Amino acid sequence: MSFRIVRRKYADLSGNGARLFGGRFNPPGVPAIYTSESIALALLEVLVHLEKSEVPNDLVVLTIAFNARQVYRPKNVARLIQHDRAILRVPSVVVPRESNYVLFPAAPGFDATIEHVEPLFFDRRLLT
Repeated sequence: MSFRIVRRKYADLSGNGARLFGGRFNPPGVPAIYTSESIALALLEVLVHLEKSEVPNDLVVLTIAFNARQVYRPKNVARLIQHDRAILRVPSVVVPRESNYVLFPAAPGFDATIEHVEPLFFDRRLLT
């Protein structure tokens, strides 16, 4: 299970945002969904990219379920850009002892579902 914080209109498992722009573990053109092992880590991952004036008022938390057998933990993430596995478990840059998951919806055997969507009530004191 993993968690993702996004604007409501992007609450899906398409991976289109990362497909358009690329990310740490996917080049442009490859759909990917970046998630975290906890809601708190997902929030930190969002916070490092926000300016105080940019906090959207339509953020939601997605709870995403997947089979643990799909998860691959690469030995050397520094050289990894993309993989043919459905889900990668990688260390967070923000909190290296915790993990993020990168889901590849176009990978063979990909099987994940959104189990729950709830509004995120963002405490703006986090940005003061």
